[in-house]
Amino acid sequence: MTESKPLPCVLFVSSCEKKPEEIVKLIINKLDESITLEEDVSAHPWHVDTKYYKADVYLCTLENKALKSQQFSSRVHGVVLYFDCDKDKGLEAAESWLPFLNEYDAEVKILLCSNCKDIPEVGVSKLTAQEWCVKKGFELVELDPDVDAEWEAEQDFLETTGIKRVVQALQAHVWPNLSMKERKEPTSFNNLLHGGIPLSDGGDLSEGFGNLSIGRGLEQANIQEKMEELLGGGGSADAEMDFATLFGELHDMKERVQAMPSDQRKACAEQVVLAFWKAIGGDSDELDLPDDE
Repeated sequence: MTESKPLPCVLFVSSCEKKPEEIVKLIINKLDESITLEEDVSAHPWHVDTKYYKADVYLCTLENKALKSQQFSSRVHGVVLYFDCDKDKGLEAAESWLPFLNEYDAEVKILLCSNCKDIPEVGVSKLTAQEWCVKKGFELVELDPDVDAEWEAEQDFLETTGIKRVVQALQAHVWPNLSMKERKEPTSFNNLLHGGIPLSDGGDLSEGFGNLSIGRGLEQANIQEKMEELLGGGGSADAEMDFATLFGELHDMKERVQAMPSDQRKACAEQVVLAFWKAIGGDSDELDLPDDE
């Protein structure tokens, strides 16, 4: 097949026997006939569909180390490099790809493997792989990470792993051809937080935002100061915090506000609604908040 229209691309390569098409298949499940973008570059269309936007992207594979055209390089927004973590020189093989991958200047860069042991008898340890990623600007993702069921049961927020993390990282990217979905006016604070979709309806807060950290250490005496910060210095649109940052503050804010009198809790809740509404592009005049008594 030939290309119908230029689309942004994610490039998948492998520094071992595993074929990059195997990774692409984990994302789109079924590989139809590929599209040839350039010599040795095969592409599979991928329709990205999140709660907030839609976009069409090409998941491309390249099996040989070769520099491609400037036209293709400018379309590559992400690279996924698979390496064999069970071999002592697995990272050396992966690094041999960097002179070619660095030409793409991709924003999303993932080093992918099956499973890095903490102390392997043979192969690359997880710490070594993580240190390599820090130096090279990649994120380490394991397709089959070790799972500690007891530890996971104690966690409130678990990090996404495996191929889901790869998808999540790609969904969090701002694609140049994305189309925002129509924003529906929220009818409740719960709907506002979840993009108009309550969690009871299957909403997933992590989709499109990657892994978020919950802020800690907010003292009750600083609540009013924090509320002013959330609102951008008393409501200044130029200083508004983004949605992800606001969400990171929400859990701690809820715990602290619960100790306040009901009228103060109500006032804080209204300010939080306003902050979130402005963070997703709304105007304060659009919200019908009750006047202060």
